[in-house]
Amino acid sequence: MDRGEFFSKAFTLLVGKGAALVEDTGIVSVLEDLTTPKPSAHRPPGASSKTAFTAACTGCDACMIACPHNVVMVEDMEQRHPLIYPDTAPCLRCDSYPCIAACPTAALAFDHASSECVWVRS
Repeated sequence: MDRGEFFSKAFTLLVGKGAALVEDTGIVSVLEDLTTPKPSAHRPPGASSKTAFTAACTGCDACMIACPHNVVMVEDMEQRHPLIYPDTAPCLRCDSYPCIAACPTAALAFDHASSECVWVRS
């Protein structure tokens, strides 16, 4: 066996063993999770920083119920914090922002200085 043949066989053997190891340990699914793009999530209009929003939001679903276009969703059923996925169902920015008006805790609020909604990526 010459040197080239040796390395060719060794490489083939190592790749085969490595692939089996990766499959056995579940690394493939981890790598797929890392490379699969996650949908972009945003907090509803009028939400401030993530810390302030999650502290103020009680998960009452009032904003979700008030949204006439059903774009406000709750993903985590334990924390119940609302999210919007603009890639699949964008906020249409209603004139009166019923989601903000429905929020009983002011977790969603207008920035009265600029009369605009704060949009923050989740």
